[in-house]
Amino acid sequence: MDVVKQFSPLTMGWCINCHRETEVKMDGNGYYDEVHKTLAAKYGKDAKLTVDKIGGLDCARCHY
Repeated sequence: MDVVKQFSPLTMGWCINCHRETEVKMDGNGYYDEVHKTLAAKYGKDAKLTVDKIGGLDCARCHY
């Protein structure tokens, strides 16, 4: 049987940093078509669009 370990600290700081660094893959995902247009206008069409830029720092998304 495998032993399961917690790899990451799972603190709020760890989550927030991940959301600031993780790029959202929008290409080929119809769900993000309109969102991408809006964010491209705001941040530039070649900007790295990260989770925080699409509202991913809203605590209520995970803590509800």
